[in-house]
Amino acid sequence: MRRRTIATTTVLFVCATALTACSGSGSGTAAKDSATPQAPAAASPAVAAAASKGPDADLTGGQILTNSLKVTRQATSLHLKADIADPKEGASRMDLSLNSKGDCTGTIAQGKDTIGIIKIGKTVYLRPQGTSKWTKTNTASADGKDLASVCDLNNFLGGFQGEDTEAKKGAATKVDGHPAIVLTERDGAENYTMDVATSGKPYLLKMVTVGGDSPGTLAFSHFGEPVHAVAPTRSSIAA
Repeated sequence: MRRRTIATTTVLFVCATALTACSGSGSGTAAKDSATPQAPAAASPAVAAAASKGPDADLTGGQILTNSLKVTRQATSLHLKADIADPKEGASRMDLSLNSKGDCTGTIAQGKDTIGIIKIGKTVYLRPQGTSKWTKTNTASADGKDLASVCDLNNFLGGFQGEDTEAKKGAATKVDGHPAIVLTERDGAENYTMDVATSGKPYLLKMVTVGGDSPGTLAFSHFGEPVHAVAPTRSSIAA
């Protein structure tokens, strides 16, 4: 299974390397420890039967997931929420809107450190939690380049591959009100649960990893919607 390797380690790499370099003092208070995701409960026969009558009834779980990953890779923008556990570095978290142009806005965090980020073109604005001023930099600087890499939607989605998947179909569900089907797969010590939209385009809406070195949750939404990355006011930017 190749899907997870980019999806979660991209989050961990950016947070572990960039935040350490950029957060500095006064970066905020300690974040709450992330709970280890729990394995999903087995679907009841009635719920599973309902899922089997949906629009993907004639497709295998592997086919559904392969189609979903292909469509998701083509997204021009999305909102990402990630919560990845790491026993050594602490929890890595992201709450970020980003697009294929490289613009983004939101927060990224590693352990105790959280940084607000706005990237517009080659300009990057950073604000450690607990401070009132943004720092303006660009993608040519060391700090700006490291943190701006998290805004590379094309690179991030490029790792979502699953042509060799053996995912199994599960229950019908909803993710933030959107109808979806649950797919499950196991790879060694890691168990994956993927929720794929069954209304509209079959986007991957959520992925939960249980077990392994980096268990956690990735949630995706607002596909194709504008990313409102707006520069901070001049008075809120440090001289």
